[in-house]
Amino acid sequence: MVTYSAQNLSYYGVTDLSTQLGEGFTAADYVAQQAEAQVKQQAAVRKWAKDMGITLTEDDGATLQQQKEAYGEDLQKVLQINGLTEEQYDQLMSTTLLYNRLYAAYCTTDGALRPSDKDLLALAEEHSLMTADVLFISTAELDDAAKADAKALMGDYARQLSTADDKAAAFAALEAGENVTVLASNTYDGCDETTLNKALAALAEDQVSDVIEDETGYYVALRRAVDLNAVAEMAFGEDLSARISGAQVEHNDSVYNAIDLTSFYARYTAGQQKLYAQLTAEQPQG
Repeated sequence: MVTYSAQNLSYYGVTDLSTQLGEGFTAADYVAQQAEAQVKQQAAVRKWAKDMGITLTEDDGATLQQQKEAYGEDLQKVLQINGLTEEQYDQLMSTTLLYNRLYAAYCTTDGALRPSDKDLLALAEEHSLMTADVLFISTAELDDAAKADAKALMGDYARQLSTADDKAAAFAALEAGENVTVLASNTYDGCDETTLNKALAALAEDQVSDVIEDETGYYVALRRAVDLNAVAEMAFGEDLSARISGAQVEHNDSVYNAIDLTSFYARYTAGQQKLYAQLTAEQPQG
């Protein structure tokens, strides 16, 4: 987990873990923090799956095997370069598959762990979640004349939708212009008080807005029944986050506090580069 977090930092040009990222906070501190968070997430997923009786299927086992076989004869080399044993690799990949099983059980319509519609509706109300079909035109690069044309076009869309008997079907059939972004069945958080969200909150279900204008452009929105699948996804994320927050990492303080991540990662990357050079040198020449 340490090397994974450190490698992520390297994408932003940070390769020396002694680099100060903030006052009294180094890259090494960030890596340690992220590594512990990843350990807690992995443990929380495995425990949740165990508590719910969710296990990997034969198809999952086949998927894991296919992932390994895709490396062919290079599997052990890849594991060596990344500082992993095959057992550690299997555990990481298995946890990902367990996460997918948990997600499916919680978020799909007939999932065994999915909350009732009543509970999801209550959660949607608690979080002020709103679902809508939305049309949007950006005005970022438009002059005043083009803005007026764009607003007039959005007004036409609003009239077409508001006069339709089946507004959802009318939205789906709408032939929007090339510069119009179509956002179908998007769910919005009303707690985020944007201009669009305020307008959505004022609409009844199946009601069409007038043209909504903010600093980014023009919108037309059709309020829909809240998407319970989107609510279930949010609930899943909240549930998992709570389990991760409640997880405790136990370690031997005398050993843990003696670890110098900066020097460890420097030695690790040097060894990794040396190993990579050795392994690639062993490749047969074409």
